[in-house]
Amino acid sequence: MQQPTPAPVEVKAPAKVKIKSLKASKKKIKVTFKKVSGAKGYQISYATNKKFKKAKTLNVKAKAKTATIKKLKSGKKYFVRIRAYKKDGAKKKWGKWSNVKSVKVK
Repeated sequence: MQQPTPAPVEVKAPAKVKIKSLKASKKKIKVTFKKVSGAKGYQISYATNKKFKKAKTLNVKAKAKTATIKKLKSGKKYFVRIRAYKKDGAKKKWGKWSNVKSVKVK
């Protein structure tokens, strides 16, 4: 008699990431965030409006606690959010977006 195969373990979505700080300098924003345990990486989304229309994304490796968004327009206000992901085989399980923070680029 065959043994029943165990059900695959469901990978839970990672916890919500918290943005610690946004520091603006000339055409750059340095994003510092709190790491999430078990996360394989992070995705940072940034835009010039609150609704994130035409938002751009930046992917960051799991070891990082900071990321720098470059090639921004001076004098503009940018809105930033971040989320973590875990791997479920080849698929990515996304966590919830962090609270949105804004900063004006110098």
